[in-house]
Amino acid sequence: MGSKKKPSLTKSWTLAGEPVYSIALTPTEERVFKETVSRFRETALFMREESDRFARAGAIAKSGEQAARASLGFFCKYFDGKYQRADVVKALATAAMLPSPSAEHLSTSPCFLLGAALWLLDYMKDHELEEKLYPLLPDELDEEADFATPDVDDFQHERSEMLGLMTVFLNRKGAQRQAFRKLWGLVDKETAGNIKGRFKDAILDYLDRFLEVSTRVTPSMPHDGGAPLVLANPNAPKRDWLEEPEFPMASPAKEHPGLWFLTHTALLIGASPETIRETLYYRRSSDLMEGFRIQDPYAVCAAYLLLERDGDVLVDLNMLTAATVLCAERHLPWGADEAFTYAAPFQEGKPDLSLRCAFRPREGAEEENLPEPDIEEGERLSEGQLFYLATGYALPRNQAPSSRLKDWFMEQGLTQARAEALSWGAWFASYVDDFRARRPLPFDAPDDFEDFLKSLDAELTEIAEEISAGEADDAAKVEELTRQLKESRRMLHDADVRARQLQEQLRTVEEDALRDRAELSQLRETLFELRSREGMPEEKAEAEITFPWQGEHRIVVFGGHDTWRKAIRPMLPDVRFFDREMLPDINVVKSADVVWIQTNAISHKFYYRIIDTARKENIPVRYFGSASARKCAEQLVTNELAAAE
Repeated sequence: MGSKKKPSLTKSWTLAGEPVYSIALTPTEERVFKETVSRFRETALFMREESDRFARAGAIAKSGEQAARASLGFFCKYFDGKYQRADVVKALATAAMLPSPSAEHLSTSPCFLLGAALWLLDYMKDHELEEKLYPLLPDELDEEADFATPDVDDFQHERSEMLGLMTVFLNRKGAQRQAFRKLWGLVDKETAGNIKGRFKDAILDYLDRFLEVSTRVTPSMPHDGGAPLVLANPNAPKRDWLEEPEFPMASPAKEHPGLWFLTHTALLIGASPETIRETLYYRRSSDLMEGFRIQDPYAVCAAYLLLERDGDVLVDLNMLTAATVLCAERHLPWGADEAFTYAAPFQEGKPDLSLRCAFRPREGAEEENLPEPDIEEGERLSEGQLFYLATGYALPRNQAPSSRLKDWFMEQGLTQARAEALSWGAWFASYVDDFRARRPLPFDAPDDFEDFLKSLDAELTEIAEEISAGEADDAAKVEELTRQLKESRRMLHDADVRARQLQEQLRTVEEDALRDRAELSQLRETLFELRSREGMPEEKAEAEITFPWQGEHRIVVFGGHDTWRKAIRPMLPDVRFFDREMLPDINVVKSADVVWIQTNAISHKFYYRIIDTARKENIPVRYFGSASARKCAEQLVTNELAAAE
């Protein structure tokens, strides 16, 4: 008997939660789609062989092709009458197939994941779902999650809550898969549909801009239709052009305005108009890039995870998806990749206590159920009194908002009124950390805390025995006293555990302080070397060291421009150099004997990831004190030779 043939299963797709179906293409449209897919599939394979950053390029291209094929009907219908169908087909296939590190980082980027976490926490709080939320959070926080999550405090949610969700999100395809699905299952369908719609609108907005550049910006230099030399990595060294000076230098920005727009979106979101124009070359391309905005970045970040959970087609559109998420990420408060205090949040000063404000009752207070104040209209009040009536807080007696911070806000283009408002906000935000740091213990513990607990326990036992002997006939009292004794012992045990935890925290803080001192010492040493070299002839040290130099230690180097790494590598063949745009591998840092950093070209996010790992593993960190590859190589060798002595 012949076996029955199993029916082939075709994946059913949804787009923003709504079902979509493949459409039949004309022969011309089908040819355009297949040619575009084939061209960029080959590019993806090449990039995967060239760099580890494109390890998933093949898988992403495959998913992108399927998603593009499934969603063609929707996008062709949406842009019907504005663009030719063949142009929509080509643009969608290009965006879905083009290999890029931007698309590969979406699954693990802590920046946008934190935005999604705060959106979900706000939703749970607003809908009083905390009791359902907390059981789904892990009992133990992932150390990697804490390390990767941006250092952000929130007025409404504890950082432990944020890290709990981040642990789930970062492990959503592994150990936390079930918790991840249940968490998003708490969001009602109407809200879920609303934020999915916002994500769809953002993708449509971006695709519209890409289509306009691709179809209506005429290249100033003709090309043969082949794949451009630089596609997925805008910052890759253009060695093919530089090594052949006898030929005219190619200009991808002029030859391929559409592709250049697509590949550079991640770098240009939020950039200055001058930078955008310089990069994209064409004014229309620049205007379209500058106008790409996200109104509610938190909702868009949350929508991505919802869509991912549901296997939605919008998640697999590669560069379109990446552009939307990265734009949302850039709009988040921490999306600037900078954490720096530009001025103290307060300065010495006194509140205005003069009675210069005439009280005016709030119109419509009765309708809003506001309390009726026992103050007559026209009664004179001070700013401090008004602030107290509004918040219940008394203004500090010896502080005022920082005028330097206000000036800095105005230097960034804010109005004076808005700058003053943000200065007040920064002032009071600084108090949040103070309040958290000053949370009191249940009581002051003596130095010999363990002996204190034992003596107190013995004293309570003695009192209970005396009462028990004197009140033998009153069994109820004895039982109550016994219960109180057990409760007291439990409380003392909890206090003991807490004291031990605090001691461990203190030990950790002391260790961190020692590491900070060591790092500061290294920075001071680097600065001293820089200053001491100012009057020294450049060729003095060169004769003492012969390159290439080989050492015995495992040395890794992070940061530095591409040209710098290209020049220094031959001089130090045993040293491992890493691309400044490559996410630092924690395992690489852990296995190193010494870590060197070229600070003139490294992102703050990557720098802190390296430093934090080195601190935890007690690995020394060194800093290059020059932009010259030769001088940096000499500095490293000199340091190694000194350490060997």
